[in-house]
Amino acid sequence: MKDSVDAQLRDQQAGFRKDRSCTDQTATLRIIVQQSIEWNSSLHISFIDYENAVDSVDRTTLWKLLLHYGVPEKI
Repeated sequence: MKDSVDAQLRDQQAGFRKDRSCTDQTATLRIIVQQSIEWNSSLHISFIDYENAVDSVDRTTLWKLLLHYGVPEKI
């Protein structure tokens, strides 16, 4: 499943992927916040707790999406 999904993700989506670190994303987020302050512009950031959100996911829709992206039915 991981290989199928990794093939679809952009390089910018590093998160919890093999040989990737969250350090770069943290630094990027810090820069964006600093620039927003400097430019006096609004910034909206959302952090999602996927551990708690997972129970609210429609499993049928999730499997349809996974199949669409090449994840095999039998894992």
